[in-house]
Amino acid sequence: MAAVTVSNWKHSITYHPHSVETITGVEDIRRIVKDPARYPAPVRAKGSHHSTTRCVVAEGGTVLDMTRLDRILDIDKERCEITMQAGVLHIDAARELERNGLQFYVNCEIGNLTVGSGACGGTKDASYFSAAHGWEFGQVASYCIGVKTVQADGSLLEVTEAGDPELMAAMRSSYGMLGVIYSVTFKVKPIVPLAVEHKTYDLDEFADRLDELIAGNRSMMLYLLPFLDKVVVEYRSDGPGKVSPGAWQWRVRNYVWKTLGPGYSKLLGYILPVRPLRYALYNLFDRVTAWFLTAILKDDDSSPADQIIRYPPTAGFASYTFSIWAFPREHYAQAIRDYFTFCKQYRDDNNYRCDLLNVGYHIIQDRQSLFSYTRRGPVLTLDPVATGLPGWEEFLVAYNRFCSEHDGTPLFNQTGSLTAHQVQKAFGEEIALFQGYRRRMDPTDRFYADFFRRIFEGA
Repeated sequence: MAAVTVSNWKHSITYHPHSVETITGVEDIRRIVKDPARYPAPVRAKGSHHSTTRCVVAEGGTVLDMTRLDRILDIDKERCEITMQAGVLHIDAARELERNGLQFYVNCEIGNLTVGSGACGGTKDASYFSAAHGWEFGQVASYCIGVKTVQADGSLLEVTEAGDPELMAAMRSSYGMLGVIYSVTFKVKPIVPLAVEHKTYDLDEFADRLDELIAGNRSMMLYLLPFLDKVVVEYRSDGPGKVSPGAWQWRVRNYVWKTLGPGYSKLLGYILPVRPLRYALYNLFDRVTAWFLTAILKDDDSSPADQIIRYPPTAGFASYTFSIWAFPREHYAQAIRDYFTFCKQYRDDNNYRCDLLNVGYHIIQDRQSLFSYTRRGPVLTLDPVATGLPGWEEFLVAYNRFCSEHDGTPLFNQTGSLTAHQVQKAFGEEIALFQGYRRRMDPTDRFYADFFRRIFEGA
């Protein structure tokens, strides 16, 4: 069979697998996995392909398109659990939970995330402080309590939090290398109204008051404006009264984030070659956005699902890309100051800057996943965001170097241009433990992608 061409959502990564196979049931997976002659390795499951790194790549291998496995199998209101096929979209599951008076613990911004991917890979969102539960984890996979997989020999294996918590922790960050996940079960909770407001701080005020702001026990998503020395904090918390789905505030916020901001910035990049003027217009847009967030975008009875964004199946003109590193909370005040300085210096030296707001999140310590980026303690992140115009990839190399030198921790599926040295520095102990699981469960490297071989082994 002739090789085909596959791209990720943003069209920034292209590769050529031997074939792409549409999966309609578990027997399709078993048939493919058991036939290496016809379906060569690596065998990799594909969801919406939103990852920004080459972890999605199966060069010369077999891609399993899981998007037809899109049924919600069961919602147990008493046990607060939802069981789904792996290809269900996060946003569709969140809306179905909403109709049943339930919600996910983590409502990830990228609604096109397939729940199978969310169960075994990295995601980013701020930890939430619940009146009923206190601080909650900020990663989707942390609330996955069970998976069903097809193993490298075609056999079926079910792993649960109750039955084997250590293997479950490895599964939550396996990126499909410990078996093809076809069914997942998540722990959920009764729905509560979501209150949101925004406040703007000068950089030094934010850094100096960071401990105080975190002690306020509200979820904190950050909008970072390095070239204005400003930080806008999106505070989320439990609201009073009843849930009112479809809040206009979130529709506006999500439209600006998904469409207006990227479209405006990318258009300027194409039509305005005079960079100082273009950068001044970026700054003007950032000022207006910060004012609008602070003055207008407030609500106290949204549905938690309202913050999730449904993106088009593939990226259009108005789209963006991003990266992420997490930093120990105790060092973040200095890290964010240094990062703002780094962004300005990189602009001056290389005539390039990110053309969209940067973001960040506060996330509590979380050891639910073996490769959790908050495994060693609570963190905040520094996440550059851009439309991906020329200069972005070179910026990432310098950004990664800065972050690694500041003891940051990356995500394998969302931190582009990582080196093996940077990954080993962040996860050396965990890599050795994971490789033990992987070699035992996949001795023929049926699911082992070249991307992970390179960052784990330096190959």
